[in-house]
Amino acid sequence: MIAVLIAARAHSERLPGKHFLNLAGLTVVAHVVARARHFGLAPTLIVPYLDVNEFRHYTDAPIEDGDADNVETRALEVAHRRDLRLFHVLDGDDPFFDPMAVLESVQHAAGTRSQRVTPSWHSLSGSGRMGVSFNLDAPAGPTLALRDAGELPYPQRLTLDYPEDYALIRMIAAELGPLAPRAAVDAMFVRNPDLHKINWFRNAEWKARQDHERSGHDI
Repeated sequence: MIAVLIAARAHSERLPGKHFLNLAGLTVVAHVVARARHFGLAPTLIVPYLDVNEFRHYTDAPIEDGDADNVETRALEVAHRRDLRLFHVLDGDDPFFDPMAVLESVQHAAGTRSQRVTPSWHSLSGSGRMGVSFNLDAPAGPTLALRDAGELPYPQRLTLDYPEDYALIRMIAAELGPLAPRAAVDAMFVRNPDLHKINWFRNAEWKARQDHERSGHDI
């Protein structure tokens, strides 16, 4: 079973309390945990120091704390503490992550001996469907970037960063259910070509921020 570390924090700035927003009767973070379990993954929530008690009210998943500012540092702290060598990191505000893409990413990390496998940051949407895999037994080297072609022709970042994202995700959950395969979500955008306009300008804003951070700045 693949170990998945779900990164979340209680105090988001652009969309306050986003992990605790209602989505089809559960909180967003509870849906991410439920989705991971539904597709055979083993989730652990990783949160900043002092956030543990807030999240205990919303999930029965194991919770570990770590670095408050940098998600990758937090994930590595938890991995070393729990002796995880091969694992995957997901965002706690991504209720429609693609479990098949997670599996592909982890298989690349294990099979190619890459220490870090990430989606291609050259796609229009950046990440937003699969997260990042780590293989701590592999030698340090270049990050392997997988081409994230599955979102075409309408690349969608379905993480929650803005109110428009929440409106879009609620619409998808109402139409397909929160456990819908990502292929069904992508097909919904193909059937409804204007659907992506709900948060498309936010996608561009988010991507510009990601490019800025990955050019040498951190969150």
